[in-house]
Formats: sequence, structure tokens, C-alpha cells
Amino acid sequence: MEHLIIGTAGHVDHGKTVLVKALTGVDTDRLREEKERGISIDLGFAPFRLPGGRLAGVVDVPGHERFIHNMLAGAAGMDLVLLVVDAAEGVMPQTREHLQILQLLGLQKGLVVITKIDLVEEDWRELVQEEIREALRGTFLEAAPLAAVSALTGEGMAELKELIDSVTRDVAPRSAAGPLRLPVDRSFSIAGFGTVVTGTLFRGIVRVGDTVAVVPPGVEARVRNIQVHDADVKEAAAGQRAALNLSGLDREQILRGSVVSSPGHYRLTALLDASLKLLPQAPRPLKNLDPVHFFLGTARTVARLLLLDREELRPGETGLAQCRLERPLVADRGDPFIIRSYSPMTTIGGGRVLDPLPARHRRFRPAVIEQLRELEQESSAGGDEAFVRQKLAELLIADRARLARATRLGEEQLNPVLERLLQKGAVQALGDSYLERHTFQEWEEKLLDRLAQFHRRHPLAPGISRAELRGIFPPALALREYDAFLAALQERELVKARGDLVSLSGFDPNPPAEDRRRLDRLAALYQEGGIQPPYAREAAGAAGVESRRQEELFAYLVNRGILVKINEELYLHREAYNAAVATLRRHFAAAETLTLAQFRDLTGSSRKFIQPLLEHFDQIKLTRRVGDYRVLRGER
Repeated sequence: MEHLIIGTAGHVDHGKTVLVKALTGVDTDRLREEKERGISIDLGFAPFRLPGGRLAGVVDVPGHERFIHNMLAGAAGMDLVLLVVDAAEGVMPQTREHLQILQLLGLQKGLVVITKIDLVEEDWRELVQEEIREALRGTFLEAAPLAAVSALTGEGMAELKELIDSVTRDVAPRSAAGPLRLPVDRSFSIAGFGTVVTGTLFRGIVRVGDTVAVVPPGVEARVRNIQVHDADVKEAAAGQRAALNLSGLDREQILRGSVVSSPGHYRLTALLDASLKLLPQAPRPLKNLDPVHFFLGTARTVARLLLLDREELRPGETGLAQCRLERPLVADRGDPFIIRSYSPMTTIGGGRVLDPLPARHRRFRPAVIEQLRELEQESSAGGDEAFVRQKLAELLIADRARLARATRLGEEQLNPVLERLLQKGAVQALGDSYLERHTFQEWEEKLLDRLAQFHRRHPLAPGISRAELRGIFPPALALREYDAFLAALQERELVKARGDLVSLSGFDPNPPAEDRRRLDRLAALYQEGGIQPPYAREAAGAAGVESRRQEELFAYLVNRGILVKINEELYLHREAYNAAVATLRRHFAAAETLTLAQFRDLTGSSRKFIQPLLEHFDQIKLTRRVGDYRVLRGER
């Protein structure tokens, strides 16, 4: 493994800091109070050159119960833990609590170090080993290697280093792909340099000169310098501890729990959907909306836990909860967290984030519970398909960029997931956007039903306008996506889209006998009227057409090409209209301009018909008005 973080855990005064100094040569107790009291209070850090040549980072955590919040901040980034037990004292309360925390955080690798062996006899050491093995039964350290050392005399230290080197060879590396994420565990100012933050890179790569976001407070800064193990470097990658010198930020703006990340990728959340486990050792059941101390990454806050699938969570049980946070923080799907009872403070459980940006839920909703259980199963298997589908269902439709923001998956992760979902038919593509297949089918049924209703109510209309039909869909469906949706239905011959009108594919207006007689009468009236036709209201009255149906019948004749609409009240029979256009072209074949009076005389009509007809020609760009005359605009 190229980059590695090794952490300590264990009861106060069991020799963790002395052990780290013996391994690395660095005293990680940097605070004056730590020196005076002889115990670690905050996190300590040191580089560790392994026998095989690799350079690891060591995080030394405090063991005192009062500083468990600091221990939790350090435990979040560990790849391997050294569980330290004093040979004279054996397993103590914080040994057990630290072990519970590591187990809840999902740590996979570690070894046990029995310290201060120079203070006990061999037979006592054997008893302590048996006690430790019993305490580790059923945990991830059950079969872990065990080393016995004295940091004071050096006994066993060489063997311990070799053991650490051996155990860490098959620790899975962190992914450097995807957006940057560095939870801050320290921030301070250096005169002449400005603000410096430190932390373990959970994901991604950071380089000198990069612009990064710091959330909270939600501001951007430039990386002026990077140090890894006190050495200047050009970049740091996932799995390394790094110190970043950030320009444009005051130290007061950054707290432990802030996250340095790729700009625009993370935002604060006050709600988390989670799988929650209560430890068998918890003193009492967890009731709905009980307050707890909540620890995630290096952040801590108070949360109320909305139990979604039960009235209470009993010790040893696992359930689904929505965590409502008093102070928003940054979270990712799959993040482990720890909960401690509100008062007195003791570790009672933990869990995994299933959705870092959920909607607000109500309890006992079958659909919500089913979705979260699907995410829970997928999270344990390391998959992303159900999560992507659920986010698409929430968004309704999204392009890759928007979906990447909603899922917080990098392009390298998201693209193959989308391809698999497309192949399975679980997701539908519309141009550059995607939607869940179920959503596509719902919209398809909704559109076909709306068209069927329209055809029943307006049997003479050739179709409904695109704009009116779009109104049945949510605003999330952009115009380009709507056009792609219609094109997809047309390709399957479900609808017919001609110009601005959309109809069912097999629909053809078929007027009943009574309407046919009215339509024939209207057509005859306009054919007889020629270039001086009746106004629409007059013709409708003469043909026995009710005023509420006037627009529908005239639209049918226009769409059939029998009439041409000049304006709302004036229509011409197609024969008269074609004759007027022919007259216009003959005139311009011999002249460059045309007046209203000239066209009136040429057609034998009157001003009340010729003026709107010429305005119609202007509108369709056949002619153009210049003062009191018109010129031919161009061929049509």
C-alpha cells in the first residue's frame, strides 16, 4: 500500500504515546498541559518509516474518557490500528469502548500491543493475553496478531515493527480517484504563512495551486503549500496525512470538522438517512427522537434520531433512522458514524450513512423503508446502482453533471453505473439526460392518456399544441428533454408530431354526419364568397354552428387545407387564396411596388378584405410594407 495511516487506541496511561515515540522517535504530546499532566489530551501525529521502506503516518489518540471526542476525530482516518493494553492493568473500560468504536467504524485491520512487559512476570503476561483474547472475541481483532513490548527497554520493538510492516502489506488502498475530501482535524496560523489545516485525505488528490472549497464555512481558497510528514511536496493523495497552507482564509473560519474538498462538490446537510446499530451493552433502548452526541469524520454535533421502522431501538438491534442534526456537517454515502448517549456520555452505537442529502421523512412509510433497505443492502455490497436510481427518481430527470452532484459520485464511478443501468433497462436516456425507467413509463402513460382525452373532446382537431401538452409535466423536464421525449415516442410510433401539433399516432379526425354537413356548408359559403367572403361569425351562424364550436370547426377546415386563416375573423377558401397570391405575383412580375388600392382593383374586392390580406402577406414574409406601398420580399 503506497499511503498508510496507522492509529493507536486504548485506555489512558497504557503507554500509547511512549510506544509511538519508540516506533517513530517523535513525542506526539505537543501541548503544555499534556506535558504537565502526563496524559494525551488531543491528537498527536508522527511519520513512521516501516522496515520495508514505506513511510506511514501515525495518529496517536488520547485514552481518557473525557477526551473521547478527540479520539473519534483521529479514528476516522485509520487504515490500521494498534490496540494498546498495559501488561500490568489488562483490559480497562476505555480499551473496551475504543474497541467498540473501531468496530462500529468498520475498521478491518489491526494488531494488539501489550506494553510495559518489563513490569510484570511471564505468567502474569500470559493471563493478560488470555483476558485480551476473550475481550476481542467476535470483533475484527479476534484473530489479530499480538505483540508484547517494552518501549522503555526496547524488548520486542524490532519484532513489532516487522509485524506492522507485514500486516500492512495487504491493507486495501484508498482511492485517489474522484473529488477531493480532507476532513480537518487541526487548524492554526503561522506568522508569514497564514492559515494551515491538517487532516487525512479520505479521497482524491490535492496539488499546490489548486482552488479548494472549505465547508463549513463554504468559501474557496488557494493551496499555497503542502507538507506531508513535515516535508514540502507538490501534491498529496488519498491515504496520506497532509498540512495545507491556504490563502485567503482566517483560522477562525475553519474548525475541526470542516472539510477541504473539490469546489462545488460538497454542501452542508442537516439530515442523514442511516442504518443505525445500538450496542448490546447500551444501558437502555433508544426511543424516537432521543438526542445523542453524533460523531462523523472529524465533526461532532448533537442529533435527534427519527426511528423510521420501529417505536424504539433495543440494545443489539439494527434499524433505519433519519438523523436530524443540530449543526449541519459534510457527509458522504457509506460514511460510518458513532453515537454517544446525551448524558452521561458513553458510546451506545453507530451506523452508516445511506443517503447524505435525503428528503424529510415521516415514520413508518413503507416506500421509504423499502428504499432505505435496498440502499442498506447495496451499501454493504459496495454498489451504487440503487442509490443512483433513487436519486434519479428524486430529481425526475438529470444530465450527468447534475446527477454527479446529487450522488457525489465522481465521473469515473458514475459513468459505468449509468451504462449498467441503461443495459438493464432500469434507466432511460433522453438526449444527454437520464431518468428512471419507471418515471419514463409514468410520463408516457400520462401523455398518451392526455392525448386520448383531447381527441375525445375535440374529434375534429388534428392534435394538441406542444406547449399545451408540455404543461402536464413537471418543471424539471426542460424543453430539450421534452422534445427528446416526444421524439422517442414518435420513433416507437406511439405519437405523431407535425409542426406544433401532437396527436396519437393512429388518430385521424373523422367528423360525425351532423358535423360533416356543417363543415360542407361552411366550405361552400367560403367558396361562393371568393375574395369577399363572409366573416367567421356570419358564416358560422349561416351553417348552424354554435359559437362554442366555431373555433373547432374552422380549425378543422384550415388543417384540411380547405380554408386559409387570415386573422381571427377572416378566412378565405383555398381556391380564392391561391388566386389572390397568383394575382400578386403577376403584378410584381411587371412592377416593383404595390399599393393597397392597386391590389383592390386587381382582385375586384374591397378595402375591408384587402387590407387584412396584405397584412397577412407581410406576416408570412411574402411582402414587406414600405410606407404606403409594398415590395415583394422573396420567393416562397
